[in-house]
Amino acid sequence: MAHRFYNLAEWWHLLSLDAPTVAALWAWFFLSAMHLHLPILPPLFLALGTWLLYVADRILDGLRQRQADLRERHHFHARHRTAFLWASALIVVLLAWFVLTRMRPEALRDDSWIGVFALLYLFAVHRRAHASWLPKELAVAILFAAATAVPAWSRLGASNGGKEKLAPAVIFFALLCWINCVSIEKWEAGNPHSTTRWASLHLRSIVTMIALFSLAAAVLAPSRGLMEVYLAALLSSGLLIALDARRTHFSPLHLRIAADAALLTPLAFFPFAR
Repeated sequence: MAHRFYNLAEWWHLLSLDAPTVAALWAWFFLSAMHLHLPILPPLFLALGTWLLYVADRILDGLRQRQADLRERHHFHARHRTAFLWASALIVVLLAWFVLTRMRPEALRDDSWIGVFALLYLFAVHRRAHASWLPKELAVAILFAAATAVPAWSRLGASNGGKEKLAPAVIFFALLCWINCVSIEKWEAGNPHSTTRWASLHLRSIVTMIALFSLAAAVLAPSRGLMEVYLAALLSSGLLIALDARRTHFSPLHLRIAADAALLTPLAFFPFAR
């Protein structure tokens, strides 16, 4: 049973399904926290868009980086590049249909900005092997958190204070995504940006601070839904600290998988969703 679980987790990671799962889950979580209607299509198509970006990033990494710097996910995408490109073409068609026929104007506006920044990110990061002025981990965290928040953000009115209540929760999630990327860079011993290198040296202290602030935010949260968001951030922080403490007990592949699985803590609140 354990071997089968590990195999499923490896496929979840190698097929680039990890980040889309996290994105769709937190998009649902933000919608639930703000007591909004829980549609199926926006989180689903957010997951598809996230998958496209991650597949493009991993294929480009495989083309640009030295073989010694590549991980199993890069080799897997290189071996199955044709299949990934065909699947990406189909998903682009589905996303185009969704944008033209189903997307709310507010969400289209917000997602358009995020899409532009995502393309700029891909260009900046992959134009040269090392972009000394751009911390990749920070760029990924901001883009990922912003895109995940759009389904809820676009449905909140500007006059009822909903966006002001949601904004701190999105910032906490962005911090969590950033420290998740920093953790992966530390564990994979890559060649990160200087700011990421500094953060990796102080990883446990930073994650502990995020956990403490998450606890304080949960206590002061204006609603039960937002309290659950901050508690999920607290749980994820604790899991990242535990992973860092026991990193020598995992293979590099399983450590990378566990880092993304640490962001699945909203699942703990499914039984309490309203």
